[in-house]
Amino acid sequence: MVPHSPAALDRSMLSVVVPVYNEEETLPELRSRLMSVLEEIEFDDFEIVMVSDGSTDGTDAVIHEMVAADPRIVGIFLTRNFGHQAAVDAGLHAARGSVVAVMDGDLQDPPEVIPELINALDRGADVAYGIRRNRKEGPVKRAAYWSFYRGLKLISSTDLALDAGDFCCMTRRVVDAMNRLPESRRFLRGLRSWVGYKQVGVEYNRDRRYAGKPKYDLVRLFGLAYDGVFSFSSTPIKFMQVIGFATAFLAGLIGLIYLILAFFVETPRGFPTVIVSIWFLGGLQLLAFGILGEYVHRTFDQTRRRPEALIREVLRQKEGEEGRRPDEADA
Repeated sequence: MVPHSPAALDRSMLSVVVPVYNEEETLPELRSRLMSVLEEIEFDDFEIVMVSDGSTDGTDAVIHEMVAADPRIVGIFLTRNFGHQAAVDAGLHAARGSVVAVMDGDLQDPPEVIPELINALDRGADVAYGIRRNRKEGPVKRAAYWSFYRGLKLISSTDLALDAGDFCCMTRRVVDAMNRLPESRRFLRGLRSWVGYKQVGVEYNRDRRYAGKPKYDLVRLFGLAYDGVFSFSSTPIKFMQVIGFATAFLAGLIGLIYLILAFFVETPRGFPTVIVSIWFLGGLQLLAFGILGEYVHRTFDQTRRRPEALIREVLRQKEGEEGRRPDEADA
């Protein structure tokens, strides 16, 4: 039997989607390192899609300068800060490449790893995602991320890769499949796993951010975990069912014990027990209503069909407009 050989990777264009929020200090270094890498990769053309997620510093001005200097850079400016996942989603819809890479704009995802991800696509994968071998962050944040990935994988109905963020390369058909999904409040690494196709992980060392303050703190991580749980798991509902059955069983058992005591020993004093029971069951009911309410709210959100983000401006060099690339600068 002749072994199946993967189809040749379409190398007509590589798009790199980079969401940024207040990264004025990082952008020049990001452009320099990305250009050095992309100009060595064998693609007919490439583009860098910079998505400014409502930046309030000089990020937008820097992106304008970059677009004016190089036609291979595209600037997308959202009307306000919609969040990291919404910014990535906007970039994926704008990307034109036959292969699309996604990386963060703080240089914690090294651009130098992109060729390794593309090599994995060359070997037949449709998705090559980065697996963080280690993180140059504090112990609290490392522990939080470790717990986040393992907890989400444990309860998710989709097989999510451990220690894999949004840093990846995808073929056009994967990007198109993700873009066709109509759901709101998108958890992109979950959607990437859900669409299927052949997916492989590539280990890399995650760097410290190049400059500025981290934009993804523990509060935002909790929000991401929250979206991941309610988007890709029915475990909270099942958990409340188990708790409900257990509570009913426990209440029946306690009732039986009190009945026996009333007949054979003495009538137990019930006021404290009643109060504790009411508070306990009331708390469980509020928790259950909260979980159900979250699912109902997400269903309502879906019916409104609001876009993930609103785009204020898409900036490209006009066809025929001459832009001076960095490598053409005056000596």
